[in-house]
Amino acid sequence: MLSHKLFSVQRILLRLYRKHGPFRLYAASFLLSVTACLSLGILTLFSIFAGPFQDQLGYSQATINRIIIFQMLGMNLCTPLSGYIADAKGIWILSAMAFVGYLAGFNLIFLIIKAKLDHTMMYLAFFIMGCSHASLIFSCLLNSAKSLGRYYRTLSISTPNMMVSFAGFLEIQIFNTFFHDSSNPSRSFFNILRFFWYTLACSTVISLMACRLTDTVEKFEEDSGHTEHEDFNSFDASPLLTGAGVVIHSPSGSILGSPRSWYVEDPSSVLNLDMELSTDSVSDIFDPQLSYRQKVSLFLKDPLMYPLLCCCFMSIGATEFFIANMSSILRDLFLKQLDSDLKVLSVTSTITRFLIMVLTDYCCVKFHVSRLTIFTATVILCGFGHLYLSSAPLAGINFHLVVVSNAILSSSVFTLVPAILASLYGLNILGTTWGIFASSSIVGQLFLNFLYSIDYGQNCMTVARDGLVICSTLTFFVSGCILLVLGITIMFLRKSYLVRADEFF
Repeated sequence: MLSHKLFSVQRILLRLYRKHGPFRLYAASFLLSVTACLSLGILTLFSIFAGPFQDQLGYSQATINRIIIFQMLGMNLCTPLSGYIADAKGIWILSAMAFVGYLAGFNLIFLIIKAKLDHTMMYLAFFIMGCSHASLIFSCLLNSAKSLGRYYRTLSISTPNMMVSFAGFLEIQIFNTFFHDSSNPSRSFFNILRFFWYTLACSTVISLMACRLTDTVEKFEEDSGHTEHEDFNSFDASPLLTGAGVVIHSPSGSILGSPRSWYVEDPSSVLNLDMELSTDSVSDIFDPQLSYRQKVSLFLKDPLMYPLLCCCFMSIGATEFFIANMSSILRDLFLKQLDSDLKVLSVTSTITRFLIMVLTDYCCVKFHVSRLTIFTATVILCGFGHLYLSSAPLAGINFHLVVVSNAILSSSVFTLVPAILASLYGLNILGTTWGIFASSSIVGQLFLNFLYSIDYGQNCMTVARDGLVICSTLTFFVSGCILLVLGITIMFLRKSYLVRADEFF
């Protein structure tokens, strides 16, 4: 019975494919993946758990920091595995993994709270949750790139990340409207947990449907002996700027609506003489004859990959550390504005990701500003924000600006770096390359959380505070200096990266 229904669905899809072509089916798959991201606001809302953990479960700040670390461990250890599974086995498997993980993780949290189990079990629960988060966001991101990425590269990669940020803002509004019950905070916390569980479970199912749709359309293309991937290989302009509701081929073979056909007259004018002199074998990574293993080997042997890797993991580590510990930072400054700052964070992240999504391709071509330059500028900006927080008197007055700088960097690294990696090493191994980059952020997160726990214990627990200067000065001074050094280093190396790619990025 089930196989008959699946066969009927496949026949319907085949008729749609023959009537409308692959583009609309790929667009439908992309929209499903984007919709699945609407439950992932939980990635930016850990601070919602901090209050109930302290007030209702009696967890110390050190225990909460360790819970954060275990969740990040789950996300980062699962990320390279997710990338490998997606590239080598299939993206849909990640959606199934996420569903199983959420089922186990949320039920374990409910059991811990009801049975008052030891807090070490909460470490396991959030480790499982971290693995599930990584699997779900990767399935959405990679399926978006796999489906619509052959038509609009930056749009397809940026949109899922923008939706995660928008989901954070949307869920804050939902919690404040429907789940805020000051008379019974315990029931309110349980309702929030149930809301997360139901929405995340639905999202995994939607993501699974999107992945299978993409696989089905690709199979139709293989059976018909035609694929549009080659036709649209260089078309990565946002349709929101070009106004291209549909893709139109010109007689010369270029694609109307792409700003490349208007602003780039000669591809050689984009790349300088260093491109001709470069004999590094990394340029062979775009050879379709190379196997998956050979491409990954070239990626790992690229010496320029490692400075970018360090910059990426410290950027993610610093911003996620700041966001996860925002509640305790505000208490140190005697500020009671967590809801306000979370809204600022979500709004800034959403606006930044939207602007990157619709403007990056146009600005890169029109003004010849690379994505790498934009990314490093946000790294340097956030570094100054951390230094300001560490040393400025009355830093709480401009705390919103520090939140904004972290939101901009967090948005940039998750939208620009995957596009940069796709330009440097290709879409075929994007799951692996971005998986390695994203998972490496655990180094930065562990380092800063470990430093913060020592700094907090020595300077915030035993020393009288006046709220004028943050007590954890050392942590933010170190993170600010590291971000500045890495950002400036990548800025100086940007020409070396640009000559590696097959086109200006």
